[in-house]
Amino acid sequence: MIMKVRIDFAKIFLEPPKSFFERVTLFLMASLLFVGFFRPLGFEEMSFFEAVITASIPSLSISWGWIVLLRSIFKKEDYKK
Repeated sequence: MIMKVRIDFAKIFLEPPKSFFERVTLFLMASLLFVGFFRPLGFEEMSFFEAVITASIPSLSISWGWIVLLRSIFKKEDYKK
């Protein structure tokens, strides 16, 4: 028997991290990605603030995407309508 379930995607994408595991994962992923994106920018001729902004935008978006992916895989029960 097939049962249809509605999942609240807005809640998955927009809800801030509540659990300790989500907060630690988000912080570690953002930190590691920031270092990974910032290191090559040290060899470019740009200001420090421009390099920080250039490295922080992709690192935050990728780390938030990782949290959303983990939520959609492992915490489906919490986000059902």
